[in-house]
Amino acid sequence: MNKMYQTYLKIAGVVLALYLFLVGIKGLSSGIKHLGGDFAKEIMTTTSDPFVSLFIGILATTLFQSSSTTTSIIVGMVSGGAITLSGAIPMIMGANIGTTVTNTIVSIGHINRGNEFKRAFAASTVHDFFNIMSVMILLPIEITFGIIEKTATGLGMFLFGTISTDEVFKSPIKAAIKWGAKHLESLSFDNNTVFILLSILLTFLMLYSIVKLLRSLVLDNIKQYFDKYIFKTALRAILFGMVLTIMVQSSSITTSTIVPLAGAGIVTLRQLYPFTLGANIGTTVTALLASLTLNVTAMVAAFAHLFFNIFGIIIIFLNPLLKNIPVRLATWMAEMSIKNKFIPIIYLIIFFFILPLSIILAGR
Repeated sequence: MNKMYQTYLKIAGVVLALYLFLVGIKGLSSGIKHLGGDFAKEIMTTTSDPFVSLFIGILATTLFQSSSTTTSIIVGMVSGGAITLSGAIPMIMGANIGTTVTNTIVSIGHINRGNEFKRAFAASTVHDFFNIMSVMILLPIEITFGIIEKTATGLGMFLFGTISTDEVFKSPIKAAIKWGAKHLESLSFDNNTVFILLSILLTFLMLYSIVKLLRSLVLDNIKQYFDKYIFKTALRAILFGMVLTIMVQSSSITTSTIVPLAGAGIVTLRQLYPFTLGANIGTTVTALLASLTLNVTAMVAAFAHLFFNIFGIIIIFLNPLLKNIPVRLATWMAEMSIKNKFIPIIYLIIFFFILPLSIILAGR
């Protein structure tokens, strides 16, 4: 009976945390609007180069340890007019790469265990290599043709008939979100910078709370079913990765939970690979949720995140010529890391921290 009450309390906690998460997103959007054009112009000077934007997305997600948080903030910034949709798309691509840092950190925990580390590190980096390949292929196409922006805008036009930061949703929860955002603003002492920082902090804390609560509700009970049901076919693995990530609101959590299972040899690298792709799609739901309380432009930015991941799966995973490249690269890197234990640590520090920071500073 106590366990049942605990479950009900956790569900209530998830609902409350989700509400406060949406309040944080609304507060971020409002704060950006209050700061006005100068702030927007300053942001644009740092993100007008799509290559720099890409690395801003990587670094921000590495620091937040969550692409869901980064993309939700990006959606709020698009809604507030701080960045354009075309400026946001490379950032969203960067967020997809940055989210894999959690897997890599988890795999390094196995570093003194020989073959177990080799399996765990390969399982973590297969996600990295797939996302890097997606960006390498899709970013030049996006810069040249704007295919993701056009597809996302087309869907927005089809659903809403117009794309505008003034066009808002008539949502039944919108009034409640607005009420919460006004109370959050009252804590900032009429300082817009403080209001934005409070909003970002609330968004991050609530997303963390949602992840913790849902993990205890869902993931702890599902580990035993992974090999028997989830990984039986590639399609099933993609669908489970997607559903599980939607439930816990974090691809980092779902994929990093699988890494120790791969290390233990319970699941193979080829079984795990499609699961991570499903997690990529599932993580886009957070930004879609965030955009519901904002405007149509914000929703289109969230669509862009979804289409980026779908196009990546179509171009790489469904292409026999490219499909196995992430698996081969992950296996090769894991074998190199067995020979030299410093490789994973150097890779982690340089790729996720030093390289993005250097490019952002050089770009500015």
